Amino acid sequence: MKINLLISISIVVSILLGCKNNYSPENYHFSHIDSMFNAAVLNNEIPGAVALISHHDQIIYHKAFGYNTIHDNERQKVNDIFRLASMTKALTAVAVLQLQEQGKLHVDDFVHQYLPEFKEPQLLIEVLPDSNFVAQAAKSEITIHQLLTHTSGIGYGFQDDKYNALILKNNVSEGFGFDNRTSRNNIKKIAALPLLHEPGEAYTYGLSFDVLGVLIEEVSGLRYDDYITQYILTPCGMSDSYFIIPEAHHHRLSTVYEPNEDGGLQIASYADTTYPCLTDRQFFSGGADLCSTAKDYHLFLQMLGNSGTINGQQVLGPESVHAMLSKQSSLAEENSYQGYAAWVTNKQGSQTGLTNEGTYGFGGFFDTYSWTDPKAEISAVLLLQMYPNNKHNIHEQFQQLSYELIKE
Repeated sequence: MKINLLISISIVVSILLGCKNNYSPENYHFSHIDSMFNAAVLNNEIPGAVALISHHDQIIYHKAFGYNTIHDNERQKVNDIFRLASMTKALTAVAVLQLQEQGKLHVDDFVHQYLPEFKEPQLLIEVLPDSNFVAQAAKSEITIHQLLTHTSGIGYGFQDDKYNALILKNNVSEGFGFDNRTSRNNIKKIAALPLLHEPGEAYTYGLSFDVLGVLIEEVSGLRYDDYITQYILTPCGMSDSYFIIPEAHHHRLSTVYEPNEDGGLQIASYADTTYPCLTDRQFFSGGADLCSTAKDYHLFLQMLGNSGTINGQQVLGPESVHAMLSKQSSLAEENSYQGYAAWVTNKQGSQTGLTNEGTYGFGGFFDTYSWTDPKAEISAVLLLQMYPNNKHNIHEQFQQLSYELIKE
């Protein structure tokens, strides 16, 4: 019986080791992914990239291509830092849900209970030639839930010319700040603007998460960047993620590029790309300002994928993770639905695209994107620095090749 028991144990161990070995990098074929990125760099479609894929919670691919800075011939490295822009919103959503778990707020609360300047919002009727406006009282107040789902009526100027006239006239920052205003100063300007629609009646991607950033400050007593660092970055082990990049690491910040008329690339004309290196900033956008590496952001994805736990610490409760990645609004729904900060593939999306139902992702203004497919047990992060975003479907190609990789 002892011999039989030992044989049985040996068989089980062999099976387990075999399973583990199946997901080690040497058992995958990466040549197609390498070729795609090398060709994109050679053809001046992108300056450089860092790509990461994990399968069954093991990193199987983590490579850099091209250049961090073309004109200095500085090659891209896997630990280079990228402006994540709207990928910041995912961490802001986690922070709000943490505060709800602590009983300090509830997502159904009115925003004005914490930020009085948002009481009795106005609804935009007309923008006048001088960029003043005509408005009327909105029918209802804004809730935290509506901020989390972009249904508050607060917009972004770069997506709406008329609204942009109000943004410019009232000197509202949409993130990437480089002056001495505080976050509270900025959202007071947002609160003074009219809403684009009644709260909860439409989907409008906008500055809602900047308001949430200040709400986090008000409820927690900490500045937004300090809260995120203390309660999310540190427990997740994201030690290479910054709102202000230390001077010793400035050289690791990737340069933002745009296409030029000659078919090449030039440094982007977008003005506000130096913000991560400005040490005297007091304004930190809850929707835009985090900088990080592919490996660090993957740690954040791992935390969400493991029901809010990482490194033996519970960063967010399982129920809150489920709420974040579940349907929270049917507005603007086609192939995906809105969670909190996340777009999640729905049944229709799974039938028409690559990803399985329940796949969630986060993307950013400077051409960064990440996604996790729980059913296929695959996560990926692809970081580029382009403005406007590249027009060569690099993210789509990468996702296609990632699925082909694991199907092998």
